[in-house]
Amino acid sequence: MQNKFIIPSLLLLLLITPIVLATPDLQIQKIGRNTVIISELENPAIFDFIINNKGQADTFEIYSLVGVSFSPKGKFDLSTGKSTIQVMVYPTDEMRATSGYLTFEYQLRGQKTGIFKDNLIIKIVHLQETLAIIPAPLQLDDPTATVLVKNTQDIELNNLELNIYSSLFNSTKVISLKPYEKMNISIPIEKEKTSSLLAGPYIVTADIQLKNQKAAIEGNINYLEKEGVSTDKSSSGFIVRKTTITKTNEGNVPVTATIEMRKDILSRLFTVYSIEPNSVNRQGLVVDYIWEKKINPTETFTINSTTNYTFPFILAILIVVIALLAKLYSLTAVVLQKKVSFVRTKGGELALKVNIHVKARKHVENIQLIDKLPAMVKLYEKFGRMPNKIEKESRRIIWNIDKLTAGEERVYSYIMYSKVKVIGRFELPAATAVYEKDGKTQEVLSNRAFFVSETAKTTVE
Repeated sequence: MQNKFIIPSLLLLLLITPIVLATPDLQIQKIGRNTVIISELENPAIFDFIINNKGQADTFEIYSLVGVSFSPKGKFDLSTGKSTIQVMVYPTDEMRATSGYLTFEYQLRGQKTGIFKDNLIIKIVHLQETLAIIPAPLQLDDPTATVLVKNTQDIELNNLELNIYSSLFNSTKVISLKPYEKMNISIPIEKEKTSSLLAGPYIVTADIQLKNQKAAIEGNINYLEKEGVSTDKSSSGFIVRKTTITKTNEGNVPVTATIEMRKDILSRLFTVYSIEPNSVNRQGLVVDYIWEKKINPTETFTINSTTNYTFPFILAILIVVIALLAKLYSLTAVVLQKKVSFVRTKGGELALKVNIHVKARKHVENIQLIDKLPAMVKLYEKFGRMPNKIEKESRRIIWNIDKLTAGEERVYSYIMYSKVKVIGRFELPAATAVYEKDGKTQEVLSNRAFFVSETAKTTVE
């Protein structure tokens, strides 16, 4: 019973076991020229077979039982001795779909010398596995970024189009790389993009295109931290003084901007600010105002102050004018003051009473008090101290005074009238006093008196 099963089993084993004819007459040295296959492309793996045929010349054929095709296809002749042939290996689509190393058996069969069996190893990778990008750290003020592009495989990459981009830059390059070659690519920085970006890591993407096949890889670039705040201050105006202080974040990290203004105890009373200060510190006669705000890159923080000196300026002018008038008054030896009042008459004519006060601050002599009648009025000669002289053509009236001692004051009054009624404001010319002091002739004017016709203060008959 055992013999019955042993014999069929041996026959079946002989049928399913391939016949291997060891041929010691062939020695093959395999040199890989391109052992990497990109799965998205149709490139073959390339080997140089250095065959040493120690036997007779023969016709050979190379093939595989796992579905891999070879070139040269069909039969080729090998003479005795060493020969070199280029062998191209084309794996199936199913084999290309899986990345990694692929080991398979091939056979070299000669018509006379039999079959030679050996193994080949190839590597299958996806397009995105052929490259790696390593961006260098970037400083805020760097004009360009550097990205290292590395060929990670034992394969030549010719006319490779790269579009490298991130939040900091964008560039397109066409390059060629030898197996395992590295290349630095310099990319200009787009300042309008980086100026508002915060420091930190950013993703860099490289879109790859090779023979109409596309893929994408990524890397990280470290945008290094740098702080920097610039200050701009401008002022304009004199009476209304405007001051503007602006802080700008020139760095790439958020910062707290601080603005300080100092005012004295007087100017602070007339100053307003665009924003209320965070703190106010008083130190003696000065006050310090402080503002603080957190600003991001490229952001600004501005404070406007307006100091309005209009009121103190007017007050200062008034003080100066009063001081000047007081000084002039103190220097004048004679002071004139002219007053006018309305006089009611029985006939309803216009009548005005004029009082001229003459006061001597110092001793003066030979004084002439001169006043002038307006063209529309006449002098009423029955009232007051009559002038020493009346000039009809010039309409001047003149009083002569021999002398006035220091502190002496006299009042000269007269009435003028007219039958023409006046409505509204009626102004009289200033009176003049000409006198001698210390042998020198001097002159002084009074104020210009006026009245409103509706008022009445004095009545004469």
